[in-house]
Amino acid sequence: MDKIVIEIQKQFDTFTIKEFLKEYNVGRGKIEELRVNKSCYLNGEQVSLETVMKTKDKLEIVVNENVDVKPSKETIDVVYEDDYLLIVNKPVGLIVHSDGNDKETMCSRVARYYLDHNINRNVRYAHRLDEETSGILIFAKDFLTLAKLNELIENHTLTRDYLALVSNRFKSNTSLGTINKNIAKDRHVNNKFRVGNGDNSKPAITKYKVLESKGLVSLVYLHLLTGRTHQIRVHMASINHPLLGDTLYGGNKDILNRVGLHSYHVEFRHPITNEFISLNCPLPQDMNKIISLNKDLKVNFKND
Repeated sequence: MDKIVIEIQKQFDTFTIKEFLKEYNVGRGKIEELRVNKSCYLNGEQVSLETVMKTKDKLEIVVNENVDVKPSKETIDVVYEDDYLLIVNKPVGLIVHSDGNDKETMCSRVARYYLDHNINRNVRYAHRLDEETSGILIFAKDFLTLAKLNELIENHTLTRDYLALVSNRFKSNTSLGTINKNIAKDRHVNNKFRVGNGDNSKPAITKYKVLESKGLVSLVYLHLLTGRTHQIRVHMASINHPLLGDTLYGGNKDILNRVGLHSYHVEFRHPITNEFISLNCPLPQDMNKIISLNKDLKVNFKND
């Protein structure tokens, strides 16, 4: 019998189990399922959802799942793992989940990893990366962790920073700036976006810092204050620094034959333990050959 095991943190002292689940944004249907199936145990005893919990109590929730994605033959590069999270380094050339075609995805690789490590859980991704983007990608091992991750992402308390190789030099090799431009769908080109202030546009804010320039290429650190589709690509193109390889937005494909974007850094409070998580993922080889990042870094835009 597989269980999610949670040590109750101080902020949930005197909460009932039902109140705790609601605090984690678990839907009414799932809560009812847990009630009907009598799935909750507290300190080893089966209890109702109205049971009051205390700090350091051990809540166990029975799960009856299996891997729900057809597994790949390939496995994954693990950046971080515990009982609740699996954080991986996504390679270039894979989509995150199936688009209806029977081809390899990051989810199918995670499925292979789960089977190989006897993890009997559904495959749950917390966010997506474009096919040509590499780097940190977060999976949740259970419904509770995923619900909290979704909240962290929506509230921008889960930080994801990127490294990009862009066209052209900046005025200064240490340029620091903020791009605050609304983004809307391009009416004339499918799956393309543009800056604009029309009725269907959405606010978008990107902070950037130039780390280094080499020839007509610059390595830029990017911090998103919003999460719009193609935000980095559209914003950098709007200031005449399109990403290398990004032909959709005017990037040069002669130097790099894919979009030069890498999910480099993530930090957040662990959804279950409240531990502070801060991770970096090294540049992939094709980007590192053009401009090397010789050490791990974290740009603090408040202090720079």
